[in-house]
Amino acid sequence: MRKQQLIWQAEHETATAIPSLAEQEPSSAVVYFADFLKRQKITSGKIIDIGCGKGRNSIYMAKQGFEVYGLDYIHSAISACKKLAEQQRVSPRVRFETGQIDDDWKFADNFFDIAVDCFSSIDIETKSGREKYRNEMLRTLKPNGYAFVAVVSAEDEFEKRYIKSNPGAEKNSVVWPQNGKFQKDYDEAELRAFYSDFEIVKLEKVTKPAVKCGEKIMATNYLAILKNSKKVEI
Repeated sequence: MRKQQLIWQAEHETATAIPSLAEQEPSSAVVYFADFLKRQKITSGKIIDIGCGKGRNSIYMAKQGFEVYGLDYIHSAISACKKLAEQQRVSPRVRFETGQIDDDWKFADNFFDIAVDCFSSIDIETKSGREKYRNEMLRTLKPNGYAFVAVVSAEDEFEKRYIKSNPGAEKNSVVWPQNGKFQKDYDEAELRAFYSDFEIVKLEKVTKPAVKCGEKIMATNYLAILKNSKKVEI
């Protein structure tokens, strides 16, 4: 098992560093994206929840009428997803699978209408791994399908400090001293370049109160709505 995976396994059990892992309410970022879809009159279709954790966002999107596929590499988190889906009575509309998001996905080309990456790919330890995730997202997303990506800004109050004191091997990356977790943060130019194979429909920088590793901070994130602009092959 990878070091990062072991760190996340422990975090899912304790929610010490990231208290939101214990929440059942959806991320405000995913609610933001769901509202965008409603304005586009998109109320159904297949969604991949990339790095779904304990399933709070998957459950929320299922309640909006979507057929959701959750993917995560923490077995205990997937078990929690299935239990929560039963409790919330959405089991028929959600499927959860254990798997690495930076490996080949078990889905056909053009399988999904929508993809959601809510602060998941930033924890992939290598650039090549993040490129693999991005390419799999593009491969499995239908032409004109939407993807939502939430990442942490390099200007985030918490991350900016550790970019200086505890940098990772890459630009704008950190290794949290509290638990050794790797995280890749982005400036706007990096983010646009990384997702340049997509059409960037909307990119917003948002700041809000948050708690990380016991600290109350002002978190700064990027919310990107992307579109697969590849042409349909006939």
